[in-house]
This record gives sequence, structure tokens and C-alpha cells, in this order.
Amino acid sequence: MMEWSKYSVENNYLPITGAFALLLCIASFFFQSWLAFFVGVFMILLFYFNHLYRRKVGEGLSFNNKKVRGKYFPSEEGAWKLDFHNIGVPIMKAKLSVTFHDSVTPHDKRASHKASIYEVTVPFSISFRQKASVTIPFTAEKRGVSRIRKIELMIPHFFGLGETILEKEFHSIQEALVYPKTKVVHNKHTLHTSKQGEFPVSYSLYEDTLSPAGTREYHYSDSFNRIHWKASARNQSLQTKLYDKVTENGWNIAINIGDDHFVTNNLEEILSATADLAYFYVQQNIPFSVCINIRHVGTTPFYYQMPGTGREHLQKVLEAIAHIDVQTSVYPFEKMLAYYDSHLETQPFFLLAGQYIPEKRDLLKKIADRGTSIYELMVNEQSASIVKKSFSPKRGISYEK
Repeated sequence: MMEWSKYSVENNYLPITGAFALLLCIASFFFQSWLAFFVGVFMILLFYFNHLYRRKVGEGLSFNNKKVRGKYFPSEEGAWKLDFHNIGVPIMKAKLSVTFHDSVTPHDKRASHKASIYEVTVPFSISFRQKASVTIPFTAEKRGVSRIRKIELMIPHFFGLGETILEKEFHSIQEALVYPKTKVVHNKHTLHTSKQGEFPVSYSLYEDTLSPAGTREYHYSDSFNRIHWKASARNQSLQTKLYDKVTENGWNIAINIGDDHFVTNNLEEILSATADLAYFYVQQNIPFSVCINIRHVGTTPFYYQMPGTGREHLQKVLEAIAHIDVQTSVYPFEKMLAYYDSHLETQPFFLLAGQYIPEKRDLLKKIADRGTSIYELMVNEQSASIVKKSFSPKRGISYEK
């Protein structure tokens, strides 16, 4: 059972009214008025039962803080569902106030919105030994994770003689995760290296000899060991084996959420463009990994999603992007690059997303010298594109469109 913080707010005229009821009972003996006596006793009994109700209310009320994670795309609809069980005195005509983060927007137009927090107030009643559910519908608004931060129950006393407030600030395990919107990245076409790999392409110097693609007529320039003898016998002419063209491919997206020691101003544009690239790589079956310079508990001191592809891999990346908070602790980007270069599996392509100003040595140039192609994600409010970085000993970093 969840413990409530409980306090009461009484009517300012309650002490005066109580004193008046007592004087009325005393005066009834002098004036020998049974009517005044019964009125005074009735008022005293009313105050007593009001005090008793105020002391007992809420003692048997519990809230089921169940674990629920809803996942939404922007503009999708969902709802908070709050389950209560009461084994104490009935609660009638109360008001339930719920506050949560503004990644989702409630449908109630009367909801108040302050400092990235929504507060919704709904009527609430529950009888003795009754279960009640309160549903608060919402629409997914923006990237992030919304959790219920506080619930507050305002219970009126008899005849408006004040109210009792039950309050609980807690870590809700019911949350709504909103995936990022996508910003279309121009020229995100598939790029390939000149190295042998396993990624199928239309044109390449390398072939996958374990993946036959068919046969064609034999040419005099073909190697003798590439003759397909069974096909040649069927066609009564020499046939040459064909294999799938392959090359090396794979991306690492390194996201720098920081601008010096603060979160960058164009964080949302960067994350929206990254989400678009993640969708594209999964559709094209291109393996990719993601590094984000937010502090993370584990063997890797920052968030790192190892190379992969497929829907499950995409979901993990989108969830990681959704969890990035402007209040998060920023891990130094230079340290992340150094750790990636020395400890993690490198990819043929490296995409820099965010600001990068080399401090003592250019770690990107060091990574490029090992054969990795370096690109940068350029974003603004209107568009996003990928630009290739080239390194010159005399001019430093330059860009190729």
C-alpha cells in the first residue's frame, strides 16, 4: 500500500462556529430553550464527526503503481490509467490532481502547463471496499519520456468545513516514451569503400564466392576455374560462374549533445536527423552503431549501441534517443572519440553529429588515417545533409559536398 502525505485545511470560521455552538448549549439552560440546545448539540456532533472523518479519510486508500511502458510516435494517442482501491471510509466529491512531463499533451483543455509539467484535475469518488480507475487521455507531443511525478487528492469535509489533502510524490514506473520526429537527411545514399566486405552492391571489384548469382556465356578473358561445367553441359556451350558483388559497409554515428559544457541548442534537429538515418540504414540492411556522449553506467562510460541492423536494433536506438534529457550529464566528446578509437569496433564510415572542435590533437584525423571515411551531419531548422570531411596537413579540416 502506498503511504500518503496527509494534511488538512480548515475553514477560518470553524473555531468561531465551534465556540458559538458551545455557548448556545450553555445559554439554552438559562433560557430553557430545547431548540437552542438541540441546535448546539447538533453542531457539536457535526464538528466531532467532521474531525473523525478528517482523521480517518485516506487511511485505507491505495494506489497501484503498476509497471507500464507505452511507446508512441508523435501525434499518436494514449492514456494514463490510475487504479485505486479503498478499504477505508468513503471518499465523495473529491478532486484528483495528476502532474506529468509535457512529452505528452492531455486532452483536457483546462489542464495547466508550467515549466515543462502538465497538471490535470478530474473528479474522484470511491466507496468502501471499492476499486476505481481513472483514465487521463493524452496525445504524444514531442521526443522524450513522460512519467507521472505527483498525484494529489483533495477531499472536502462536511458542509464545506475545510478539506483534507492526500499527496504523494513518487517515482512512477508507468511511463510514456515518445519516439523522435524525423528530419529528412538529403544525400543519404549508400556509400561504399574500396575494401572487400559482405555488403551486396551493384558494382564492386570484389565478389562473394559463397553466394552464386547465376551464369553467363564464357569469354576468353575469364579464368578457367570459373567455368560452370554442369551449366555448360546443359547449354552445350561454356558458361562462366557469376557471384554477388560485395564491398565493405557500415556506419558509426557519433552524437555530441554538448556545446562546451552545455547541451547544444540544435539538439532536436540533430536527433531528428539521426532518427531518419536509423530508419534508412535498417531499410537498406546497413549495419550501424551509435555513440552518444551521455554518461552511462557500465563498462562503456557513455551510451553505446553496438553495430547491428533490423527492427530490434532500430527500437533500441530510438529509445536511447528518446531518453536523452536536456538535464543529462554530458560526457566529454574528446574522451568518447578516444575510447571509440581504442576499445570499440570501428566501422568503414564515421558520421559526426554535433559540434566538434579539436583540443590538443584531431582524433577524427587519427581515425581517418586508419582508413575510415569521416562525414559530418549538417543540420538547421529547414534541412539536413551529410558532408564528407577531408584532412589536409596544411589546411586542416575541409569539406566535400
